[in-house]
Amino acid sequence: MSETSLFTEDILTAARTKAQSIIDEAQAELERATQEAKASISKEAADIVRNAQAEAEAIKRRQTSEARHLSKLHEQQEKNSILMEVLDRTKKRIIDATKNETIYVPYLTSQIANGIRELGYDTAIVHLNATDLKGINRANIEKDAGKHLSKSVKVEWANEPIEAIGGAVISSSDGKTRIVNTLDQKFEALESTLLIEAGKSLFGK
Repeated sequence: MSETSLFTEDILTAARTKAQSIIDEAQAELERATQEAKASISKEAADIVRNAQAEAEAIKRRQTSEARHLSKLHEQQEKNSILMEVLDRTKKRIIDATKNETIYVPYLTSQIANGIRELGYDTAIVHLNATDLKGINRANIEKDAGKHLSKSVKVEWANEPIEAIGGAVISSSDGKTRIVNTLDQKFEALESTLLIEAGKSLFGK
């Protein structure tokens, strides 16, 4: 082999070696890049999974909270419905009691006497509902009510009926002072207490 050929072969060998080195470095760089890309994809995928899990947990907690709220709301609505039924039944019993003269007339008499006494005037106007105006013996009630008073009071009966379940309104002659002793007023005054006591009895609160 001539010197020229040897020189050429050396150059080619060096070139091949350099080329292979470049190829090897490129391959290594490609593998590094591939591994980094895989790691990045894995990290992003893991982040996506974690975010999805966190969102799922948040949705679950929110749905659980909403379900509990709706359950409590429904429970409270049911309790309110039961308590309203208790009030309605209590009111019905009061209405039924007004139909029993043995119970109602003495009660009405005492409420009229109490109203006259509280009014404190020499003349009192007694207002009744339409049923009592027609059905009761006003003379007897006036006489019996007088037994509970410490002084003589002139009692007049209003012709216009009042809107009430029962009981009476006692007013001054000029109408400026009124003592309300109706069953409606008594019931309304006791309503909150009835609800509390019924709640304790029925629901333990």
